[in-house]
Amino acid sequence: MTGDRPAGWPADVDPISLEDLGRLGINPQQELFWDGHRVEVRRRLILTGFQTFVAFVVSVCAILGALGGFASGLNSASVFLCARSIAILGCPTSPPVPVAAPK
Repeated sequence: MTGDRPAGWPADVDPISLEDLGRLGINPQQELFWDGHRVEVRRRLILTGFQTFVAFVVSVCAILGALGGFASGLNSASVFLCARSIAILGCPTSPPVPVAAPK
């Protein structure tokens, strides 16, 4: 360790010396290793109650929006195909023509 800590660094963080750089490694998957052990950073996402509620509401709205977009696209595809006489998705039928009663 060099002992010269840059200004603004936390007190418990020391810079790496040139000798310590030999302890760093990288594999073909671009993962970082220190002394042969993979470096892994874990941070849990902790939300307040209000943030959890908002995340839930946004998720429900996103799901409903996706379902609405799918239904709209399916309807548009049906109209497009029916206009070209392709009835894969089903086409609306014309109402029956009323027959006039004889006089």
